[in-house]
This record gives sequence, structure tokens and C-alpha cells, in this order.
Amino acid sequence: MEKSSFFNSVSGDRVYRAEEWAEYFASFIGNGVFPVPSTSLQVVAGSGMAVAVKTGKAWINGYFYYNTSDLPVTLATADGVLNRIDRIVVRWDLTERKISVAVKSSAPATSPIAPALQRDADAYELCLADVLVGAGVTAISQANITDRRLDGSLCGVVAGVVDQIDTDAFNAQLEAWFADYKEMSVDEFNDLVSYMESLELLGDQQYAALEAYMNDFKTDAENDFNAWFATLQNVLDEDAAGHLLNLIQNNTARIEMLEAVLFNDITTNPFLILFDDLDGVTATGVWNAALQRIEC
Repeated sequence: MEKSSFFNSVSGDRVYRAEEWAEYFASFIGNGVFPVPSTSLQVVAGSGMAVAVKTGKAWINGYFYYNTSDLPVTLATADGVLNRIDRIVVRWDLTERKISVAVKSSAPATSPIAPALQRDADAYELCLADVLVGAGVTAISQANITDRRLDGSLCGVVAGVVDQIDTDAFNAQLEAWFADYKEMSVDEFNDLVSYMESLELLGDQQYAALEAYMNDFKTDAENDFNAWFATLQNVLDEDAAGHLLNLIQNNTARIEMLEAVLFNDITTNPFLILFDDLDGVTATGVWNAALQRIEC
């Protein structure tokens, strides 16, 4: 059957339905999210179990969708022991005759799988984001939200004419880079932690070694002093001390006699100097044999 459009109606002979207009627009505008602004229909974390779909526009099968303000979406309560994935979609619903945001939840599981998109004659869905709802969580963080807008197989970006931009390769490359960067960052962080722990361990070992060295030095010093002091005590017993005192007194007496001879201006004879012994004494003068004396 041949079809053509659109012409003016004459007496009501040209009546066009919405489907025909949608078919017309779909022929040169592909499905997806409008790329301007870059946050168009982006899913962001809200408060508690809520997320928000940012303002933006989408195009599905020739039909136009426009979210004029941030749209809050509250997710169901998390399972107590299992995880799930909530897929945030923009759904074109021919039966309901509208396009709206909806949430599709996977079955709870240890490793859940995102629910499939419906794309048939009755409904067509674009995935905006996947949200990982962990077991027992009470709030959604941005880290749990995976943006799917650039994935051409799930959503894609609107482009004219005829088809949308193929963002599959770009999205795959971006996700691969992010995965590599994340893995590298984790490895570098673990290396840094290991290095810091090794420094801490080395510091503890060196401090313990220094502490042991100082304790040994203190003990050795105390032992050396005590040994020296004990030796000194053995040398300076009562007999040794008394002997030293006698020597000092004898030397003092002899020094006094020498001073008397040398410094008291003795010039007349006779005079007498007595010595206990002659150890260390050197005398000069004239020997008087008759009187048995040295005369100075």
C-alpha cells in the first residue's frame, strides 16, 4: 500500500493520526536521550533510598519526552541478605499513551542481573542508569549508580538525521578505561598501605633496637663503675690509708728541714741537721773529718 503525507485536508479527506506523525519523525530522528545539556536525564543519588532524574529530553519511536525539573524516584526497601539491581528507564507505553520514568527491579541474589528492557509493539524502554541496591542498605550513594545513557544498546544519544550516534565503542572504551584506572588505583593504594606498614614495622624494630642498646649501655656502665669503685675500695683499705698518711707526714717534716736550711739564712757553725735516712737527699759542702760534719 502506498502512503504519503502530509497534505491539506479538503472536506476532511486528509486526516492524519499521531502514529503517522511519529512514524514520520522516527524516520530521521533516532531513539535516545538529547545530549544537551550533558546532565540530560542523568540519575543522581538523593536522600535515603531516593534518586533523582535530572531535567532533560528523550526521543522514542518518533515520540517526544520532556522532564522539566528534577524528578524524585524512591526505590523499594533493600533485601536483608541479598543484593538487587534497580534499572531506571524511560518507557514509551502505547497502551497508556505516555512516556514516563519507571523502575524495574531484578530478583534479589548474591550477584544480581539487571532486568531486561521491554521493546515490542506495546512498550519501548531506554535505560538511564542501573542502581546496585546492596543487602540491608538504607541509602543510595552515587558510587552505586552506573550511568547507561551512552550505551547505545541500552539507551544512546539522539542524533539526526536517520540514526543516532553509535556510542557503543566509545562507552565500552570509557568503561574499560575506568575499570583499569580503578584497578590501578586500588593496587597503588594497597602498595602505599603496605609501604607505610613496612615503615611502621621498621621504625618499631629500630626503636626497639635503640632501646635495647641504651639499656645494655646503662647496665655495662653501672657494672664498670661498680667494678672500679670496688677496686678503689680494696686499694684504699685502713692499712693503705694509714701508710699514705705516714708518708705524707714524713715528707712534710723533711721538706720543713730543707726549708729551714735553704730559706732561714743560717751562716754560723756549728749547726745540726738530722735525717732518719738519706733516701733522696743530696748534700753539698766541705767535709770536716775531725768534727765529722759537712760545713756549708
